[in-house]
Amino acid sequence: MKIKTLVTLALLLLTASRESSAGDDKYVIGREDVLVVAVWQSPELSKTVTVEQDGSIDYGFLGAVPAAGLSPDQLRDDLAKKLASGYVKDPKVDVSVKEYNSKKILVFGEVEKPGLYRLKKEAPLLELFFLVGGVKPDAKRLTVIRPTEQGDSPMPAALNPEDMASDESDAEHTVREVDLIALLSKGDLSQNIMVYPGDTIYVASGTGEKFYVLGQVNSPGPIEWTGEITVLEAIKLAEGPTDQAALNRIIVRKNHGARQEEIRVNMTEIMRGTKKDDVLIAPDTVIIVPRSWV
Repeated sequence: MKIKTLVTLALLLLTASRESSAGDDKYVIGREDVLVVAVWQSPELSKTVTVEQDGSIDYGFLGAVPAAGLSPDQLRDDLAKKLASGYVKDPKVDVSVKEYNSKKILVFGEVEKPGLYRLKKEAPLLELFFLVGGVKPDAKRLTVIRPTEQGDSPMPAALNPEDMASDESDAEHTVREVDLIALLSKGDLSQNIMVYPGDTIYVASGTGEKFYVLGQVNSPGPIEWTGEITVLEAIKLAEGPTDQAALNRIIVRKNHGARQEEIRVNMTEIMRGTKKDDVLIAPDTVIIVPRSWV
């Protein structure tokens, strides 16, 4: 990733950290987490354990002890209570998390290092970008797929990019779109959303928006809108006009919510240089190149 972009990310992250304070909520133990249990003056009772798929840890003579869904402090209190029941007098127990394996996040698409990452707790999106080495130059938009039921061991959804392009949610997942251009180029920190364990994040090129060039062009149909563009440039992207195109009678229809604006454009004069005011188009604009009468 370019140094300039990394510097921009660093400045945005610094600003975001000053404007918001992340919550320091208690960590919830999940399956596959690795825990360190230390019992003061009892090294034989101190051990490193892994949370099993049933949510318990195997603690020797105590057997299976429930752990998933508890905080380390809650598990500490439970173990102390069990050890005090005829095993250790006034036990002093400490429980810490060595590996946060239950909290994962999947990141792929236009990022430098896509893959499955461990995420201890929620984090700002800009912080995640540093974790994955930043986004690629073509990155324009980002989609977050989040399970509605996270539980103690949230897992990322196994969805493909085509499914993630939808802005609709279902009963099991919510979908959120992020404008990367606004975040990274304009410093709009409202787009610096929090990401959570269990999220699937897809970074895509392009804006996801389209305009349409129809009629007498060599490749009519929808074209991805990537930024400000004129009617002449749009026709070029549609592989140019056909021999039967009436370039002096082009119709441009712009949508403004419920209202539609129609503009007539004489592209022949613009191409000759006798008229310099080409028309800028926006997403959802429809350009119609009619057939010539001759």
